[in-house]
Amino acid sequence: MNARRSLFITITVLLVAVIVAVSALTLAQGPRTSAVNMISRNGSTAEVDDMWEGKMTIRYYENVATSRFGPGDFAEEEDTVSFVGSGDSFVGISVNEKKGDIDWNQVKESGNIDFVMVRVGIREKKKGRIRVDQRFHENMQGAASVGLPVGVYFYSKAVEDAEAKEEANFVLEQIREYEVKYPIGIFWEYDLKEDGSQDETSRTVSRNGDQVTGYIDTFCRIISVAGHTPCYFAEKGMAYTKLDLSRLAGYDLWYGEYKPSPSFYYDFKIWQYTEEGKVPGIPEPVPVSIALKKYGR
Repeated sequence: MNARRSLFITITVLLVAVIVAVSALTLAQGPRTSAVNMISRNGSTAEVDDMWEGKMTIRYYENVATSRFGPGDFAEEEDTVSFVGSGDSFVGISVNEKKGDIDWNQVKESGNIDFVMVRVGIREKKKGRIRVDQRFHENMQGAASVGLPVGVYFYSKAVEDAEAKEEANFVLEQIREYEVKYPIGIFWEYDLKEDGSQDETSRTVSRNGDQVTGYIDTFCRIISVAGHTPCYFAEKGMAYTKLDLSRLAGYDLWYGEYKPSPSFYYDFKIWQYTEEGKVPGIPEPVPVSIALKKYGR
């Protein structure tokens, strides 16, 4: 019995010693200052330590700027995230026909919204037809009536460069009568099933990352030539594993990650941190983003 008791005490002491050592090491290192730490680089790939995902391998680009933001640059209170770092920041929401009848006076009077990203339209995922968002003009006019600056975006299902060109020209035609101070964005996403695999019924299913990068580049180049600021939306998986960010380095990334702070190795100018924002005057939850630069001011 004494031998067992002695063994138990010895193991307990060792466990306590390990916990103390780990705690001391953590304290010595201090709080994490970088969302993504470079571990090693091997040619065109790099191993990084992501604060949310852990160790992962990503593509490495010489000509793509890296993110300057760390976890200490953002603060979360209840369901709202704010930027507390150095530099400009502006809070925006994304709206489309699914958000219902919006009371723009209430949105403005809430005092929390600096800009609005309005969906211009979509391309259908099966038949590929373009159509205008049913509330596009209503939302553009509503935001303008209360003095909220706007940007716009198009939900793309382009499967060739000619279609991406068509989408860009469609957007430019629709916004002719409006003042657009914030970026014109393209959303290109694969249609997924509940298990995360690609939806075989979608026209985008067979398109690879190089092709998709081309569609985004075509769209953004046309928007830029027309005198507007283009941007493209991408979440972490899409940006790291599908897109060639070096070909898109001249355009602003609208990055989507639904966490208390973003963790992406490369530079982004807008961060969408939730799809479930609650805003007075809007009957449905809306995506909320933080623009980390001044646009059209």
